[in-house]
Amino acid sequence: MRILVTGGCGFIGSHVVDELTSRGHEVEVLSRPNCNLSNIREHKSIVHHNADISDREKVFAEIGKGLDGIIHMSALVNVDQSRNEPLRFLDVNVGGTVNVMEAARQKGIPRYLHMSTCEVYGNIPSGKATEEQPLNPRSPYAVSKFAAERYVLAYAHTYPEMGIRMVRGFNQYGPRQSAEKFGAVIPKFITQALKGERMKVFGGGEQTRDYVFAKDTARGISDAFENTTLANGEIINLATGLDYSIMQIAVRIAELTGKAPKEAIEHVDGRPGELMRSIGDSSKAKALLGWVPTVKFDEGLKITYDWFRAQMK
Repeated sequence: MRILVTGGCGFIGSHVVDELTSRGHEVEVLSRPNCNLSNIREHKSIVHHNADISDREKVFAEIGKGLDGIIHMSALVNVDQSRNEPLRFLDVNVGGTVNVMEAARQKGIPRYLHMSTCEVYGNIPSGKATEEQPLNPRSPYAVSKFAAERYVLAYAHTYPEMGIRMVRGFNQYGPRQSAEKFGAVIPKFITQALKGERMKVFGGGEQTRDYVFAKDTARGISDAFENTTLANGEIINLATGLDYSIMQIAVRIAELTGKAPKEAIEHVDGRPGELMRSIGDSSKAKALLGWVPTVKFDEGLKITYDWFRAQMK
């Protein structure tokens, strides 16, 4: 199949590209001109399209006919950044999603997978979030992904010929994840620890998340895209059903560096409105796709730590 992956140079997008090419698909990537091409450089045959998805004319020009499907990964994803730039998140995550879907519709592309997020559920005080969990987004990022979902489902109902399906990813981690200002907590902690700095834990660190290794997520996305029996508009969680606190993660990373947690961890002020608990149920993924996570958290954390250590040498 000939598949276009938006955001295919990014963290999870590049792992999806790896997975799809390993399955024999012909892959094209659409991403911003300043994307990290090194993530997909080994795939020399990949066609790369430069476009910010919020630029409608450019998106329509770059997405061509003859594709068998689109996997839409491109998005702004950081909660803290969304607090500073809510309008940019509206333009990219909502407007950009509609631009990509409408290009797919107008060019007759017969399959479309949308990557969403567990953030649309909001806080999960007890139990595990199923796909039927009431949605309660609590940040500009989460609201932008919620609004994008509603557009995706509206297109699924209005244009069933598009073969739309949606994946809600939980907290992904692994090699290639950004440790920059608006990066995720695991790569930030690892780089801080490797530099001999203290890992900065917001508040008491009791916040918990359901962490899924990048390759498991990429496999689930690819499974959902390839599946020919999914109902139009189907929504599927990719979660482990286990959650770990920020403090547990910081302690594990301290142990990997050989330092005592008291020496390696610094507590800073908590962030307003932060989710305290997020954990998912992926029973539907197992039932419909045969997908289950295969990488245990400690194994994935060690792989991630070793990758970042190698990059810093």
